[in-house]
Amino acid sequence: PMEPPVGGDHNPVWQNCNGDVYTAPIENEHAVHALEHGAVWVTYNAKAAKADVAALAEKVRRTPYTLMSPVADQKDPIMLSAWAHQRSVSGAKDPNVDKFLAEFVQGAQTPEPGAACTGGVDR
Repeated sequence: PMEPPVGGDHNPVWQNCNGDVYTAPIENEHAVHALEHGAVWVTYNAKAAKADVAALAEKVRRTPYTLMSPVADQKDPIMLSAWAHQRSVSGAKDPNVDKFLAEFVQGAQTPEPGAACTGGVDR
């Protein structure tokens, strides 16, 4: 019931999530499948500071099992989502960004640990 979603029905094809940064919205159903593979989805809306978006994009590009995209109708400017988990952060320097990534990238919540983050949808 949350936006972006953190589980539920999803497309059989996952969104590529090997540090992939998307500048346009992606389909929730593909992203949720990536979460099932153990990815963390970094999302932002128009209220997010451009500097934070750029810094987070660099972090995502360096982190396997992550992806990033805009989500216009989410409640907070920057959000982090994993399978069954979500939190808002104040910006790229918020210490909770690294904590969330450390806990949930291929974390214990992952329904399909080790599943691919490449070979899926790339746009």
